[in-house]
Amino acid sequence: MNKILFIDRGQLGQLTDTLKYCEYLNKKYSIEYLCFDEKYPYIDLPNVNVTYVSLVGPKLLRGIRFILKAIGKILKFNGFIFIVYFPGCGIIKKFLFWKKIHVDIRTLSVAKEKDVRDKENVQISRDIDSFNTISCISEGVAKQLEFNKKLQVYILPLGADIVSDSNKNFQNIKLLYIGTLNNRNIIQTVEGVAMYIKKHPDRFITYDIIGSGEEYEKIQEYIRLYKLETYIILHGKIPHSLLKPFLDRCNIGVSYVPIVDYYEFQPPTKTFEYTLSGLYCIATATEANKQIINSENGVLIDDSPEGFVDGLESMWHIKDKINSTVIRNTMKKYTWSNIIKQYLMPIINQTEV
Repeated sequence: MNKILFIDRGQLGQLTDTLKYCEYLNKKYSIEYLCFDEKYPYIDLPNVNVTYVSLVGPKLLRGIRFILKAIGKILKFNGFIFIVYFPGCGIIKKFLFWKKIHVDIRTLSVAKEKDVRDKENVQISRDIDSFNTISCISEGVAKQLEFNKKLQVYILPLGADIVSDSNKNFQNIKLLYIGTLNNRNIIQTVEGVAMYIKKHPDRFITYDIIGSGEEYEKIQEYIRLYKLETYIILHGKIPHSLLKPFLDRCNIGVSYVPIVDYYEFQPPTKTFEYTLSGLYCIATATEANKQIINSENGVLIDDSPEGFVDGLESMWHIKDKINSTVIRNTMKKYTWSNIIKQYLMPIINQTEV
């Protein structure tokens, strides 16, 4: 098998996982990629042919257009077919029941309302039930789904590259958060920093926040109100390709999600990126973070300003013992090259066309 077709509603480059699959597999495979044109800059990779579907028109019309384009692509394709789950994708398999197709679930519903989450997760279970093989981002996610027990289920974890290879000095606190500002309560980490500064005015601390979303203005106003401009910088969204200077300069990564059932088994992408770049990680104590964070690479905290202060205090007491090389070594199995070799390649190799 020397061909792969990725079907993903998000434009190539918006999901790091599939972008890395393409980057690492394009030397061995001829890759087709079908996605919406979301007007982000196009990514040009050798041996990767991208077909863009227009987003013009009402949502229903766009969805039908994408489904029809996907069916047309699959009909003429002879190779490994990989669908990044999206609501309604099951209809593709129902139309093309004789085609062997793999579907991957990166996330369950993260809607705040339980009835909405339950409804969306039931739809995921129904959509994936007719596929030949499925993969999930973690065992916790897989266990929450209901599907045909005869289905072959694979675990396909998150990964990261070693963006920064510098060895950090941990005598000062240089915090870094990279990610969405939607539904994450990052304001609580800002409040925690303010509390820490009040408690330890003589200690050096900075906090770079990179991202956009509904909390942006609230955080901005808090920084202004409490005169934290010399400590906290809100950068907005920055492309992944420009993050290296921050990962070089900062020494503590903030992996902060609310400790609620719909985030429990969802591994935060940045936990991997921080640690593989040698940053110590302050992470909320979700089940997913508990699988990654240990005494050598970080500390688990409660999801509150007080919990964040506790994390900073814990780090400060062991700052002389923290080592970037040790941190990276705890996470080596999560490099993208290893994830693709150990997890993705078995899926490709064991899935017959």
